[in-house]
Amino acid sequence: MSNQDDFFTPEEVDSQIDQVSQLRAGELVDAQAMAYLRSFYGQSARQEQEALDRIWNRVAEAAPSFATRRTFRPPYTSEEATPMQNQPTLLSNSTPPRQGRTLWQRLGLLAAVVVLAALVGSLALVFYASRQNSSLASGGPPQTNSTSTTAVPTYPSAPFKVTSIDISVTPESIAGIPCGTFTTVTYKATIHVAPNGPGGTVQFGYTVNNGRSQKTASVHFASGQTSQTYSFTWSGALPADHTYPQPGGISVTSPNQLTSALVGPSGRCGTSAAFAVTRVDMAVSPTSLQGMSCGTTITVTYTATIHVAANSPGGTVQFGYTVNNGRSQSTASVHFAPGQTSQTYSFTWHGALPADHTYPEQGGISVTSPNQLISPLVGPSGRCQ
Repeated sequence: MSNQDDFFTPEEVDSQIDQVSQLRAGELVDAQAMAYLRSFYGQSARQEQEALDRIWNRVAEAAPSFATRRTFRPPYTSEEATPMQNQPTLLSNSTPPRQGRTLWQRLGLLAAVVVLAALVGSLALVFYASRQNSSLASGGPPQTNSTSTTAVPTYPSAPFKVTSIDISVTPESIAGIPCGTFTTVTYKATIHVAPNGPGGTVQFGYTVNNGRSQKTASVHFASGQTSQTYSFTWSGALPADHTYPQPGGISVTSPNQLTSALVGPSGRCGTSAAFAVTRVDMAVSPTSLQGMSCGTTITVTYTATIHVAANSPGGTVQFGYTVNNGRSQSTASVHFAPGQTSQTYSFTWHGALPADHTYPEQGGISVTSPNQLISPLVGPSGRCQ
């Protein structure tokens, strides 16, 4: 074997350069892979830089030894060649020394590539595990490529705030109702808050006299609830001067400020007539004594139906009643509500039918207030036998 066999030929040099270029190209591919992993898994810049530094350090540690072993050696001197020539040949088919060094260089390059691939794969697994753990820690499901049909729960995201108020009133109109009629007017406020809110308490004041005075109240909203209602009332006799009922509404003070519209019944109560008795109708039961035996004990009932003027404010009718044709009488009274037009009052005579037919006699009433009016007198017809 000559000394020239230990030198690298130009073809071998070109081959060594190609291998180094491939290694550098592999390093470029690895860098591109790291960039892709960074964009895909969203690793922080500090962690990515530390990982890249470790990879480049490993590559830098391996690359100089490869490059050193691939450099040209000067021609062997005669002193260096002599021992090689004097070495005994162990096997006739053994590999020349130059070829042995080339094989170890290739094996070293392959080992470096394997190590680099293992490092990149390990880093990818670490990134994936970190992403999975972050997803689980945030309470969300792991991200997969498959389409999930499980509904994702929604959580409150809007602040607790009143957005609008609707107001309604009952009755909507008092037109045609006589003045003086006792009436209850109901106002209902529907309070709306922002959807997906955490819930809370709405505090407000409400008025039934067009805002001249108000009372305070509150309603509580559960988490996610969007509306609540609150009702308040005014009650009283409809005044002839139409001062009531008046518009009503609410004014929110917390969690924010918002004032509703003011609403009230439309129309006006009817003009009231003077409270006066217009007539009295009388009835008696039984209507006849015909066929009854004298001495029979009976009860005779007299019923007075008292009528007053329509659309009146109401009041009390005072009168006296008689069961003996007006020779004596007892006093009584009945009360009329506003707008009420009639009332009944009953009184009785009780006793044995006398043979001289002196009882029962005519009965009726005599109104003394609010005006004076005497009713007809009525009694059973016929006589006992």
